[in-house]
Amino acid sequence: MIYDLIVVGGGPGGATAAKIAAESGANVILLEAAEEGRYKCCAGGIPIRSEEFSPIPHGVGDREITGGVLFTPKKGPMEFEASGKNNKGYCMFRTDFDKYLLDISQDAGVQVIYESRVKRIEIGKNKNVKIVGTKEFQSKCVILATGLGGAQLQRTLGMEVPPMVSGIQAEISVPESVIDDQFGNRIWEFFDRSLIDHGIAWVFPKSQTLSIGVLGKGVKMSHFNAFLKSPFIKEKIEGREMKVFGGRKVWAAPIPDRLITKPYREQVMVIGDACGTADPILYEGIYQARLSGKIAAEVFCQALEKEDFGESELARYNELLLKHLYEEGLRYSYKFHHLLYHSGLLEQILEASYSIAKEDPEMMQSTIALFTGSETRKHSWEVMMSRKWKLIKLLGIKNSMKLFPTLLETQIQDLHRKKREKQE
Repeated sequence: MIYDLIVVGGGPGGATAAKIAAESGANVILLEAAEEGRYKCCAGGIPIRSEEFSPIPHGVGDREITGGVLFTPKKGPMEFEASGKNNKGYCMFRTDFDKYLLDISQDAGVQVIYESRVKRIEIGKNKNVKIVGTKEFQSKCVILATGLGGAQLQRTLGMEVPPMVSGIQAEISVPESVIDDQFGNRIWEFFDRSLIDHGIAWVFPKSQTLSIGVLGKGVKMSHFNAFLKSPFIKEKIEGREMKVFGGRKVWAAPIPDRLITKPYREQVMVIGDACGTADPILYEGIYQARLSGKIAAEVFCQALEKEDFGESELARYNELLLKHLYEEGLRYSYKFHHLLYHSGLLEQILEASYSIAKEDPEMMQSTIALFTGSETRKHSWEVMMSRKWKLIKLLGIKNSMKLFPTLLETQIQDLHRKKREKQE
């Protein structure tokens, strides 16, 4: 049997793409390497804007999030309330969320096969794609939604793989009342260059559980253990047990650091983490993965009508990805990323920005939007840059001098990417 579309990977991006394609009448199969209900190493923050693709049902959203905390060694917790529906979100186990998305894709007509790891993809001269794994399948088109675990598949197809950082996480069992008292309905982000020079740490509250982790360039178990032993965390989790999933207490996962330049070729589109869509400020990637899945599915549906899955037809995917995800989003996320993680002033910039935001409602809303995505990254960047002289004053002349090379570098990187896009 020749399917219209094979989606490889059953995360949020893959499930969203498969569902949309099936709803259009396409014959779709989704191959997921893991078993049904597998544990996924992820903090599990789901912004409310994910409901653009499908509702988040009660029972899957374990804890509604109504605020956030930025934590630096000098200032400690810097809190904000996320008022308004668009600023809220959920913390949940990805096991439950991903299973829900796959279930509703099956309701739409998608055939989901678990424990079906793809080993090879062959693009033949007979206009069909052969998927070789536990079994063999053929289709007219393939959407790769494998995360960074499918990097080798991309390489064998001659496609780029995004650069990556590493994340390490554990789930700690904590009574609900203790979570309410010590962390509340807030996500906690920790910024400490003495702990992680190029990255962050976090505590995300879920149902009777705290997801605690670290991520960044070159992150190792020593960084994770140091975070658990930091005074603020140690006193709150002392005596608590780590949950066990698949025989393991601590999990690690790669996370993309930048969007690839060409996420398509004839008969193939790459979405989500495999494409590098994660936002490199706080490395949130679920919304971006689902958006890229939606765009890829819509491009596939148009190609199916024409029976044309050539490279020039699928190039439309990249055009729409840049328009809807990059131009007012990731483009400015990379500017924030460079400012925060490459200036050597991570904590100082956050502390100065929060000081401004306490007296400036627009700045506060833009700070909140970095967590919630309720405003474009472009708007948040413009708000910050319009306060740059206040920022410079709070940072002091010596520190501020370090900012100018960093800001210049963001412009140079912008130009380099535009040049690469034109070459493609």
